[in-house]
Amino acid sequence: MPRHLCPHCHQSTQLDLALCQHCHTALHLEGLAGVDPKAVVRSQYLAQRYSLFLGSFGVHKFYLGERLQGGLYLAFCWTLVPTFLSVRDSAKMARMEPEQFQRRWCVN
Repeated sequence: MPRHLCPHCHQSTQLDLALCQHCHTALHLEGLAGVDPKAVVRSQYLAQRYSLFLGSFGVHKFYLGERLQGGLYLAFCWTLVPTFLSVRDSAKMARMEPEQFQRRWCVN
């Protein structure tokens, strides 16, 4: 396979990848050939931070496209249940591999 350097992390990557396997930055347009234009790219780091700091209100669930669960978190934010659940969600996302996160939340 031909290889080239990622413009962000300067690591050697395969030429046909859409994302750098090291830093997960989007690569050249040739790597996007055949990718669904409606595909959503979400940040694992951002989702984890939303979960940790704003999770009581369900912000991380809305960010990840889970509107029903986000609404439930928001509706019951006056209880402490969404707070505990969001801390648990944040810990799960912290332990999750980036590829697993992409498969779970970035595929329509």
